[in-house]
Amino acid sequence: MISTEKLRQPAVRAFVDSLNARDERAFAEAVYDKFTYTCGEEEGDAAGFYPAHTQFVVTDQSSDGCTLTGVMLKADDPVAARLTFFPRGYGSVFKLDVATDVEIPRDSYSDARLHLSGGRGEPKPAVGTLRRLKLGDDYFVHRWGRGGLGRADWINTGEKAPDPDVYQTFHSPAHGEQTDEVRVSRVVSRLSVDLGWEGTYQKATARFHATLSFWEAVTWLSEKYRLAGDSIPKITGTLTLTGPPTLTVPDGNVISTEEITVTGSKPPYPIDFTREFPLTGLPLGTYTLTLADAVKTGGYWSSKYNTTVTLRDHTISFTVGG
Repeated sequence: MISTEKLRQPAVRAFVDSLNARDERAFAEAVYDKFTYTCGEEEGDAAGFYPAHTQFVVTDQSSDGCTLTGVMLKADDPVAARLTFFPRGYGSVFKLDVATDVEIPRDSYSDARLHLSGGRGEPKPAVGTLRRLKLGDDYFVHRWGRGGLGRADWINTGEKAPDPDVYQTFHSPAHGEQTDEVRVSRVVSRLSVDLGWEGTYQKATARFHATLSFWEAVTWLSEKYRLAGDSIPKITGTLTLTGPPTLTVPDGNVISTEEITVTGSKPPYPIDFTREFPLTGLPLGTYTLTLADAVKTGGYWSSKYNTTVTLRDHTISFTVGG
């Protein structure tokens, strides 16, 4: 068996490494955007190849490193295969031909099968995964990737991470606050995301805050009167976290969606809520948090005027991993 580190062609090494790690983001970077493959009469693109071909154990490679022989896990069945790669320089693979009418020595086949069935061990982090680890008296951000010797490990980025809860902060709007209003009622709001750490891995904490006010003669006043029943202000909406686009899910998976209802407790009836999203094991890339279809009801003047305020959507994009 030949380890990934000993594959001669860098683009081929990245392809096999990302395939075996089930790292879709790294796999997408290892193939050219117009990548195609053939396997007998079967042909397709990267989005078709990745889900069905889940592991490849190499038993032999050509002198130029562009042809590999071994055992592939294809639709959960082990198949002896020869993969002929057509790299685009050293960066990516633009074409792959797979032949399954090959024979390999029995001992090599048995050894490869052993690694297919039980050699994965604990899943490795995706390349680019970030952790907060302590070195000496300080905490630093570490990134999972390959070092100078080609071995995968946690590499110190040199960036300090003193705060266990906040690594980066994002806001909607990016600066200031958002104001939405009708004739006699106003909502000033802001959505934020703190990208921090859960243990040593990353997590996202969403926070929403809104202050409410009503129009009185010549100015806006905070909701200073004690209200009852339907006059008590509340905000409803939908909070959705969507994952990064991938080869197989171009629009990104919905990680979480929740119907939000938050009622003010007492004057001046601020509206606040917090939600946490663990990110361990999720794909790396750009996530989007949206508070959509938010509506404020109630408030002073609600028995006499329309105090329903429709809020413009809040949207925040933030990157997990590096």
